Amino acid sequence: MYKEVALNPSCLGSFEYYSLLKQQFGFDKGRYVAADRRAWAQEAIVAVKQAGLSVIREQSIKNYLNKLPRSRERDEFLLAPDRPKIENQSWSVWCNNQQQVRPFDATISEPAHNGCMDIDAINGGHPGWIIPVSHSVPRTAAMIIDAVHGLLRLSKEITLIDPYFRLADNRTFLELFRVLQGTSVRSICVVSAIDTADPHRVYQREYLAINGRGVGLEWIVAPDQFFHDRYLLTDAGAVRAGHGFMSDVVKGGHADLVNLNLIGTDEANRTSGALQSLLDGGRARKIRIA
Repeated sequence: MYKEVALNPSCLGSFEYYSLLKQQFGFDKGRYVAADRRAWAQEAIVAVKQAGLSVIREQSIKNYLNKLPRSRERDEFLLAPDRPKIENQSWSVWCNNQQQVRPFDATISEPAHNGCMDIDAINGGHPGWIIPVSHSVPRTAAMIIDAVHGLLRLSKEITLIDPYFRLADNRTFLELFRVLQGTSVRSICVVSAIDTADPHRVYQREYLAINGRGVGLEWIVAPDQFFHDRYLLTDAGAVRAGHGFMSDVVKGGHADLVNLNLIGTDEANRTSGALQSLLDGGRARKIRIA
């Protein structure tokens, strides 16, 4: 549900691509431009100066690019933690090298070639561009985690809020730990209403062997019914899960699917704030497990 997009900085010579960048990337949109900000901005400015844009449009783009290397806010750019920062390379060389780390979900260039898409393909609804706001998957552990794998690749810390998420005998949690071994996620915080007896022993029995990277784990026991919606919140994005993240057997009904929805920064921040208020007020108990 989240995509890494390689965007050729020379595209900024067209105001249409600048508008695309500002309107269709970021936390709320489910896609980020993968790039080293400084190098990307420098190459883009060269293209802008040579494009023959109107004075107003050129200045607008240049103002944006001049601020880009210094920005520390959540915005349109995010280089995944496992991607190396390689300096002094043209974008085309950089892009080819990054493809060896992991293929991008989409590559935008003008003109389009070698599997790239351009603005016409995007406006035409290219399947590699579209990110559905809502996505339904079978309630199996593999399908649930696969649906959020794109977000996990971009993240360093994750918080999973689900009042019915249990520590013991949880196939989704086991699959999550397995997938996280190939990411840069450093820590997991689970918020649940389920208070597990001897959680350290359960972790050692069921998850220690698979957690070779030593991903940290905190378990927060929250009051029952304090959280109704279920969330996966990270430093890169956020998803709401209608039926929660627990896997279940197929029963032939509507509940056989879990509905996953992108949420924006406002809802994510409000949810994080509610959790912090619980902890500050002493109404939740935090357990450091790993």
